[in-house]
Amino acid sequence: MGLVAFPELCARAYTLEDIRYIRKLGLKAAEINLLRGEGIFEDLSVLRSLGAELGMGYVVHGPNEGDPCDLRKLGGSFFEKILAIMDASLEIGARVLTVHFWMDRRFIPREVVSRKAEILERMALEGKKRGIILCLENLSEDPQDLRLALEISPFLGLTLDVGHGQLMSSRNRALELLEAYPARVKHVHIHDNRGGSLVEDDLHLPVGEGCVDFESFFQALMRKGYRGLLSLEVSSDALDESIRRVRVLLQEARRKAIHGN
Repeated sequence: MGLVAFPELCARAYTLEDIRYIRKLGLKAAEINLLRGEGIFEDLSVLRSLGAELGMGYVVHGPNEGDPCDLRKLGGSFFEKILAIMDASLEIGARVLTVHFWMDRRFIPREVVSRKAEILERMALEGKKRGIILCLENLSEDPQDLRLALEISPFLGLTLDVGHGQLMSSRNRALELLEAYPARVKHVHIHDNRGGSLVEDDLHLPVGEGCVDFESFFQALMRKGYRGLLSLEVSSDALDESIRRVRVLLQEARRKAIHGN
């Protein structure tokens, strides 16, 4: 078997200072995160210039959807907001946009899931027209929850969040999603937790401080030939150590992918 390449690491950024720190740690990409507000998008020319100065690439994480069952808002004002974010993303050279759009049929009525899949299809098509990959991030879903959205929209990608896969489930569903839809995975989020069934259990711990089986997950990524970004979603004070731990895990995963043990 030939050389198995590493996916490239990046980290989330809420501020310009975060971007500078991420570059200082040796990473060459940042995920601009709008979950805490869109202030970092106030002056796109500054973001663009900073990226050029530091040699940084960008991807973007969109804002929360709000009420996950408010179809009027999701298909109206939220849809328009996502289009505006796509246009802003293009201005800073970002070609991947992640969105939260909860599709778990244990909590979201099936008819709402069906309508949301149609809204995602429209969003993904608008992204395709602009040259942007729209990626749906798993929150608590299993592969069947996402099947309809992926079937009706050939342009919709997945942001695979391995930490979210550990929540509300007896097994990590991120691995199941990777096995079910390997070609649709365009971005990956990395953080740890101790399992659980509450929003508060989504701890975003440093890698190795929870119960997520990163060793198995990274081995599966290598087997599937994933070449996108691995975005670390941990606090700034834990970022340096998490980068080190992830690189060790990736090195071991690559060794096993090459030698088969």
